[in-house]
Amino acid sequence: MSVKIRLKRMGTKKRPFYRIVATDSRNRRDGRFIEELGYYDPLTTPPNIKLEEERIFQWLKNGAIPSTNVESLMRRMGTMKKWVFVRDGVATDEVDAKVAALADKETKGLTADERRHKYASKKVSKKKAAAAGAPAAEGA
Repeated sequence: MSVKIRLKRMGTKKRPFYRIVATDSRNRRDGRFIEELGYYDPLTTPPNIKLEEERIFQWLKNGAIPSTNVESLMRRMGTMKKWVFVRDGVATDEVDAKVAALADKETKGLTADERRHKYASKKVSKKKAAAAGAPAAEGA
């Protein structure tokens, strides 16, 4: 049985709300699931995301594979950085300190504008490259 961590669509027509669930990969998108691991509400500003990190880490240790959308939500919340430390065997009380030190190291010496541009989407970069006359990056 291959377990996936993916989104399950809830809500009404044109008002989506998603639950993050662990499910067998053969199950339907909105069908049966093993465990609910959080939720994602894209309609609020900023989007409301809740992840139960301990349970997600447990499923990842057991071999579950996150979908691309769930993985991007985990990256946005910083859960993927924590997972790297948890996977390597760092004690849970030290993980938050190491993630904070890593974030400080990445943004050290950058102004607020530089930090914002560092994490800007690739689409913006492609538009700027096209406006400057440079060829856009392929594949992304």
